[in-house]
Amino acid sequence: MNQPASQPAAVLMASMARTRPPSLSGTAGVYCRPFYGDARLSYNGCAVIPEKATRVSRRRFLKLGVTAAGATLTAGCQSTRLSLPLNVTLPGSVQPELAAGAQLNYRNSLVALRRRVPLPDGTEAPEAGSGTLASDPALLRASRGARAGRADFDVLIIGSGYGGAVCAARLAAQRRPGVRIAVLERGREWVPGTFPQHLLQFNPLNPFARRTSWMSEQRPHNPLGLFGFHDGDVQVVIGSGLGGASLTNCAVVLEAEDRVFRQAAWPEELRSKDTLRPYYDRARRMLAPQTTPEERLTPKLSVHLKTAAGLKAKRLWDADAYRAPLAITFAARTNAQGIRQHGCVQCGDCATGCNVGAKHSLDMNYLPLAWTGGALLFAQVDVSTITKTGELYRVDYVLRPDASRPGRHQTGSVTAAMVVIAAGTMGSNAILLRSRDETGLATSAWLGKGFSANGNYLGFVDYQYTDPPVQTNSGGAGIGAGAPKNPVGTYIEGVIDFRRGNRPLDRRVLIEEMSQASSLADGLSLLMLVDLKRAMTLLGMGHDRAEGEIRLQGGAPTVRWPDYEHQPSHAELARLMTQYANALGGRYAVFSPARNTTAHPLGGCRMGESAATGVVNHSGQVFDASAGDGSKAVHSGLYVADASIMPTALGNNPLLTITALAERIAELIVNDPRNATLFEPTRVPPDPPIQAM
Repeated sequence: MNQPASQPAAVLMASMARTRPPSLSGTAGVYCRPFYGDARLSYNGCAVIPEKATRVSRRRFLKLGVTAAGATLTAGCQSTRLSLPLNVTLPGSVQPELAAGAQLNYRNSLVALRRRVPLPDGTEAPEAGSGTLASDPALLRASRGARAGRADFDVLIIGSGYGGAVCAARLAAQRRPGVRIAVLERGREWVPGTFPQHLLQFNPLNPFARRTSWMSEQRPHNPLGLFGFHDGDVQVVIGSGLGGASLTNCAVVLEAEDRVFRQAAWPEELRSKDTLRPYYDRARRMLAPQTTPEERLTPKLSVHLKTAAGLKAKRLWDADAYRAPLAITFAARTNAQGIRQHGCVQCGDCATGCNVGAKHSLDMNYLPLAWTGGALLFAQVDVSTITKTGELYRVDYVLRPDASRPGRHQTGSVTAAMVVIAAGTMGSNAILLRSRDETGLATSAWLGKGFSANGNYLGFVDYQYTDPPVQTNSGGAGIGAGAPKNPVGTYIEGVIDFRRGNRPLDRRVLIEEMSQASSLADGLSLLMLVDLKRAMTLLGMGHDRAEGEIRLQGGAPTVRWPDYEHQPSHAELARLMTQYANALGGRYAVFSPARNTTAHPLGGCRMGESAATGVVNHSGQVFDASAGDGSKAVHSGLYVADASIMPTALGNNPLLTITALAERIAELIVNDPRNATLFEPTRVPPDPPIQAM
């Protein structure tokens, strides 16, 4: 698997870097399941004809693409990681103005913040912003044993995605004086304007050189990259950094429908969506979604909505089509947390990091709120296990203080009275599985089970041979040359919604159009033999059966689910996507480079009524299985608050539901009488104003 790049791969990398290959002779084999045997692609004025085809696997293509984002490539079953340099700078001799402006806006906004920080002796000291959210890791090491006879931290939150950031913000806002809260994030801190855009910023000569495995040196290589892959029957793609998946997702803000919560797998307390309505509202206020303005509709979005309208007019479809609510601003603003943002330029690179600062990722809202509330945020700290020691928890970690040398690390541990695990579905399951196996933490037999890929299904439509032409302009432009003259749009702009009352659950699906990030666009054109100006990638979501299982193989979490490809919701999505393609004369195929891949991993720490049906209860408290399989007893002070607690698929983009559930868990923690010494209780946590200069 980890072989030196072949000549076809070198051509693909060159295409991704937007440079003309030295010669196209002998390179026509850049080929992976083309749609048509006679397909031709014009590349920089040259015709590329697939003669001697050399298969390029979907995993190699995906590796090439995310290499452009400093990827951590987790080869689950073989327990190896590929190392890529992390000294990321935008290419060229001049820093693009948009990227430089985004950096300046963000850093100046953070410099203006003010807070009071609790010290180990119980006093609090004023602190001014430094231009970053992450604290010096020396403070983490110095915390060990700094409070004689007490836990190092009162609350420790593992992860900074939609679960961890919400809990950090809400608990910090309500903490009593002297209460110490820390967040441990595995990834690095990224600043808008510094996300990589081109493959050639990273070792293009040998990106697949074999590296030492996790097992041989007991550490992963380059664990600080922006993306990660977890192999298995379902390949899981995750984002990593301070802000978690919000840095790399498509920012679509949708509620799950009421029917989702009425399923028997959900705990009784959440069996009605009415329970979550106030938390949905609270999350929406923080994430501030907007839709693409009418005057800025793009070819991609127009084709998407036109297709749905045409099929509905012919009575072939009964679906709603609308512009997606997005956690993105389309005009410059200063948000409620005091962070200055540039308006979206519709470059199409949302999913590889927003370099203009328009995305409402968690480093723009919840995390600055946590910072001003006095929480300490530590990046590049990878938690391995949790050990229960009396009334406290010992959290063991690996610290990688130098982002340019991720192989160098220090181990350590801290203690806490309360631990909130929010490391994402793969991370949270891995921590609890290791803790069960290595430290004896008593957990439910459900741990790792009930995994859902949220019914993710990818299709591809080729419009190259239509008459009249169908223009989509779906290849990302990036901002290397400034704001694009021909806007691509956000990564996702529109939704076709089949969640209708007369449809059974496995046919209640969504279809969204997607752009391809600028770092991937040219490579994908060669790989699929299409022109992305006349093609469309489709993302489908639905209700799979949530029958996967997360297991540890060589220390890495992988998904076991042999029949995932045969979910009824997939058949429904394939049928609808075929109709979608036919509507304007296009040709449909499964998006083979990402077959059986999900960016929406859910479950494994599912909610339930007791240890017999779940890993946590409706409040996120971890069941203590030592009291018996059917017991409702919990480990006091141990919570999970992220996507892993979902007991079923959601059938739509999950970020808003994860955020709402985390808002509810945080409120329950704050108002629990057993936590009265830590928090000022409140039923409606306010959004406190940010103190700025």
